Amino acid sequence: MPFNLLLFPLVGGYYILIRFRYLRYVQYRLESQRILLNAAFAGILLLGACFILRAIFIAIWPEMIEYLSKSLPIHTPYFGTTSLSLFVAVAATEIANLFINRLKAIKKAIATSGNEFELLLSSSFFDAHLLQFTMDSGKFYIGWVKELPKPFTTSYIRITPAFSGYRRTDDKELVFTTQYLTVYASYIEDGSVANTNELKTDLVLKADKINSVSFFDMDMYNRFNPVQEEAT
Repeated sequence: MPFNLLLFPLVGGYYILIRFRYLRYVQYRLESQRILLNAAFAGILLLGACFILRAIFIAIWPEMIEYLSKSLPIHTPYFGTTSLSLFVAVAATEIANLFINRLKAIKKAIATSGNEFELLLSSSFFDAHLLQFTMDSGKFYIGWVKELPKPFTTSYIRITPAFSGYRRTDDKELVFTTQYLTVYASYIEDGSVANTNELKTDLVLKADKINSVSFFDMDMYNRFNPVQEEAT
């Protein structure tokens, strides 16, 4: 088999890695050399599967396979089998993606190989945990992650805010300046909106401006800050 024909399964393997939803989000984290190695391994498996298909087709429809082989524009040995690997990779990947939920694929990728930051975002998105985002300017936002970003493809985080404020420079205590939940409740009570999604209050935070992220629980916060609780 001419070595240049191996380009088809190599490209097919790479296509599977960057398009198949259960694999693509993991590949974003790898170095380019590792991705090429994985693509070569996937290409070998893909080519092996195509050779098995070729043997099955020859056993069942030998005349048709011979006719197709003669109809190809290039009559190099194994050209049909290797080019078939690319077609199979594209078709199988796109068909499989139709049955795979994008968010579930992202969640699985984060659960298996996500960093601490991504795990917190995933917990907020799927389990509705409040997160506290402290910006490098000293301002903080407390809210829920509205949209789970694809790993390593965006540098912005969209949240639905519950509270916001700033940290005092002297003791770093939280100073609450805006309570969004009260506003949300007033709109819903007077019938202006049916749910908070209609209010368009989402905030987009730049990831590289975030100084720290942590879970936030108001009851626990008040227990750690009894003086502020009494003052309010």
